[in-house]
Amino acid sequence: MFRSTIATAAGLRAEIDFESEYVLHVREDGVWTRPKNAEHRALHGIDVWHAIRRSPHYGANVHVFESGVLILASSTAALRFIPAGTYEEYFCSGEDCDDYSADGEGWEGLCGNCADRAYAVECAGEEDSDLNAAPLTPSQPAVLPTTS
Repeated sequence: MFRSTIATAAGLRAEIDFESEYVLHVREDGVWTRPKNAEHRALHGIDVWHAIRRSPHYGANVHVFESGVLILASSTAALRFIPAGTYEEYFCSGEDCDDYSADGEGWEGLCGNCADRAYAVECAGEEDSDLNAAPLTPSQPAVLPTTS
């Protein structure tokens, strides 16, 4: 996913699947995030093509990654177009989280941070379960006496 090339217009047309959906990320303050407005969070392949083909007019470069990820970058802005299948495979499935999940830190599609939060919630739920709800009082024996 990390090897990139700067592509030509003809090469880009072959790279973009017009029938697929692409998840959009915007680079803000050094962090990739999804747009807040839900209608701009995903684009059809044809819309990605239209944005990419206009890039020379704005002085932007297009980088193509092995997994089909396209980055459109200029001196003032950067957009990342991620095929939906690649997004599901490599990025966190947590609500409002866009972190990379294929780094070995995550669990069940979650990134390391979201997996840690889910584990903490799970552990807190176990502490509140019936088995651990009431600790033994000093008057109760820890082990029940056996009857013979």
